[in-house]
Amino acid sequence: MTDPQVVHYFDNPPAAAYDLLLKLMIGQGYVPRTCLLDGRVVLSEMNAGHDPCKGCAGPRKTCHGRPQETA
Repeated sequence: MTDPQVVHYFDNPPAAAYDLLLKLMIGQGYVPRTCLLDGRVVLSEMNAGHDPCKGCAGPRKTCHGRPQETA
């Protein structure tokens, strides 16, 4: 089970491997396979009609995600 306080795995990338919801979101193609967001965050963003990568402030050289969109 994931920690309810975790919203990303930037400080601990190996922990993302245990996030089953994140794996599901990756498998569905919503985020790149190297995504480090918590699966609950990805699901929430998808349900709201948002691109999880565009709102993520994570390091792109680590996750190789799509560009961040700034307001």
